Amino acid sequence: MFDLVWKLLLLVALVFIIVKRAGIVALFAKYKYSKGDYNGALKIFRIADKVGNLGIGDKILFGYNCLRCGELAAAKNVFSMAYMLSKPASADRFRIMSLQALVAWKEGDIELAVGKLEDVYNQGFKNTNIYQNLGIMYNLSGDYEKALAFNKEAYDYNSDDNIIVDNLADTYSLMGEYKEAEKIYEDLINREPEPRFPEAYYGYGEVLINLGKTHEGIDMIEKSLTKPFSFLSLKTKEDIENMLSSYKQQAGEAV
Repeated sequence: MFDLVWKLLLLVALVFIIVKRAGIVALFAKYKYSKGDYNGALKIFRIADKVGNLGIGDKILFGYNCLRCGELAAAKNVFSMAYMLSKPASADRFRIMSLQALVAWKEGDIELAVGKLEDVYNQGFKNTNIYQNLGIMYNLSGDYEKALAFNKEAYDYNSDDNIIVDNLADTYSLMGEYKEAEKIYEDLINREPEPRFPEAYYGYGEVLINLGKTHEGIDMIEKSLTKPFSFLSLKTKEDIENMLSSYKQQAGEAV
C-alpha cells in the first residue's frame, strides 16, 4: 500500500513538472531579471519558451525583457502571442497594448504609439504606467497643449511618481516656460531617494542653462551621466555626452 501511494505521489510530481516546466525555468529567468542581469534573463526566458507554454504574466515579462534589451522584432512577436492569449478588456490585454506602444515608439512610429496608449486610456484603464508612457509620447509628438493638459491630469493622479513629475516639467520646458519647469524640476531633484533616471537631470540642466544659470546647468547634465541609461531611455548616453560638450564649449569651459 505504501509503495502504491509513493508511486502515485511521484507520478503526480512528474506530471506537475512536465506541465509547469516552462514556469519553473522562468523562475530562474525572473531571478536574473530581478538582479539586473537582463541579458542573462533573456537567455533563460528563451529556453523556458521552448520547453513549454509560458503563462501570460511570464510572456509579458519575457517580451518586456526583449524590449529592454533592444530586440524589437522578438518583443513584437512575444507581445503578439501574449495578446492572443489575453482576454478582451482585461488588465493583461491593456498591459500588452501599452508595451506594444513602446515597441512602436522605438521603431519610430510615435503616432501609432500614441494611438495604442490612447486606446487603452479611453477604455478606462488608467494607472501610473499609462500616465507615464502616454505623457512621454505626447511630449515627443510635439502636441504640447495636449501634453500639458494630460500631464497635469497625471500629476493630479500621482504626484509622488518621479516620471510623471518629470513629464510635466519637460512639457513646460518644451513650451519655453522655463521658470515653471524649474520649480517642478527643483522639487523632483531634491526628493529622497533622488530620481535614478538621467532624463530628470539633463532636463533640469537645460532649463537652468536657458535661465542663464549655465554652470549649474552643466553640473546637472554631468550628473545625468552618472545615472543608468538603457534602450528605453529617451536619449542615449552618447547624445548627452555630446550635449554636455556643446554647452561647455559655449560656456568656454574645457571639454
